[in-house]
Amino acid sequence: MNTAMQTEAPVSRVARRKAKTNQRLLEVARQLFSEKGIYWAKVEDITDSADLGKGTFYKYFDSKETIIRVLLEEGLGELLSKTEQAVRSATSESKVLSAAIAVRVDFFLTYPDYLLIFHQVRGFLQLEGEAAKDLREVYDAHLRRLAQLIKPAVGLGKPVSARDMATAIAAYTSGLLTYHVLFEGQEAIRRRRDHFVKVLEGSLEALLKTGNEPR
Repeated sequence: MNTAMQTEAPVSRVARRKAKTNQRLLEVARQLFSEKGIYWAKVEDITDSADLGKGTFYKYFDSKETIIRVLLEEGLGELLSKTEQAVRSATSESKVLSAAIAVRVDFFLTYPDYLLIFHQVRGFLQLEGEAAKDLREVYDAHLRRLAQLIKPAVGLGKPVSARDMATAIAAYTSGLLTYHVLFEGQEAIRRRRDHFVKVLEGSLEALLKTGNEPR
């Protein structure tokens, strides 16, 4: 038994060290992509800030695009998890849309770095190549799941589909908040949280009723 414990302990330490290094690279990359941009931040910037060798980076991620994809998956996954909780807690179908909007605003106010990264990735999606294709697949999966969650609020006979509404929620929320965060700062936006929720609710409810995007 003692022999087994002695052989298991080093493996456990190695696993914990690898997990810690992986998380360190992700945290630093998230910060740098938010501050410098996904186009301008380089692998060397990430490893320098993390105080790790460049070779260490490639043990965990085969390219900068790969770590962007992992960050996108993690961020969107966390956002969906919070959205699912909010939708389940909605007291009626009519409250589902409001719940999805509010949780998205709160998520981005809590994690403004994800807000800026997501906004940049939307531009990256227009590029050609496997990296952009991978990111489109991640975003598409997110929108499909979001559409399923808000479907009770859309219902039959509406001028827009649940998928169109999910796309509008994602685009309107990140677009509106990104510009206000950039020009007014996170704290100013946080103080006006309720205002932005109401603005988004009004725009999206109008779209739900008429099928026309607000002017």
